[in-house]
This record gives sequence, structure tokens and C-alpha cells, in this order.
Amino acid sequence: MELIGLLLSIIGAVCLWWFEAPLWSSILLLILGIVWLIWKFRLSTLDRIDRMDGREFELFLEEVFTALGYTVTVTPASRDFGADLLLETPDGWSIAVQAKRYEKVVGLEAVQQIAAAVPYYGTHEGWVVTNSTFTDSAHELAAPNQVRLIARMELEELLKEAGYRR
Repeated sequence: MELIGLLLSIIGAVCLWWFEAPLWSSILLLILGIVWLIWKFRLSTLDRIDRMDGREFELFLEEVFTALGYTVTVTPASRDFGADLLLETPDGWSIAVQAKRYEKVVGLEAVQQIAAAVPYYGTHEGWVVTNSTFTDSAHELAAPNQVRLIARMELEELLKEAGYRR
């Protein structure tokens, strides 16, 4: 996918040359294509996640968990009752997931939402997945409610396991 921009740049440069445009315009277009390609390759998966909005993050996590072997259901964008994704393992274990693509730390509310979603959806457990970290109060509430908190470092490990590059 990243090579499409470079390919378009090369085609554009050849077309400019073919139609006798100034040589500098062809060279400039090739340079822009190479710069774009380098920029795309430098962005890690986590860097791309940091640029996503909340719904894009949810849909991205759908791809990640599918690659990890889960059957994934995405809940509606609104009125999701605290869960953004519903996962099921091949042996039938079910998990409600709350996705939080945040620039700040994730607090107590996310744990409360997923704790409420578990009985609502009839799942076995709940997870909160973020590209950030969690507050101490979020950790404190998660433990007795069997909520797994997946912060940035563990998310990075899941991405590697699913075949995404750093």
C-alpha cells in the first residue's frame, strides 16, 4: 500500500517528461514521491494509532483481534452500553472490549463502563485497551471486577503478535 504513492509519482514524472514538461517538474515529482514513501515507512503502527480518531481505533482493533484468532463483533458507534468490540475465542470464551484512543491517561470511567458491559452482553470478562496508560484508580477498580487493562506497552506486544510492525 505504501508503494502506491511512489508508483503514482513515477508515473506522473514519466508523463510530465513524455509531454515535454520542464525536467525540473519531473524531478520534483519523483523527489516528493520518495519523501512521502520514507515518511510512511517511518510511522510505526503506534504512531498511526496516535493519529486515529476513536472509531478508527475501534475498527483497527477489530483487524488486530481478528488476526489474533478471535471472532470479532463491532458494536454500534452510539448506545454501545460500554463495549466497543465483542470477542470470542475458538473455544467459546467471550470478552467485551472498551477501546480508548487517548492522549491523556485513562481513568476510572472506562473501567466502570466495561464492568457494566460484561453482564449486559453476557461475556466472561472485560478488557479496556488504550494507546495510553491508566490511572491508579482505574487499576484499583479493575482488579476486583476482573477487568484486564491493556496499556500502550501491552498493546505494542499484541500488535507484534498479530504481525504488525512496531
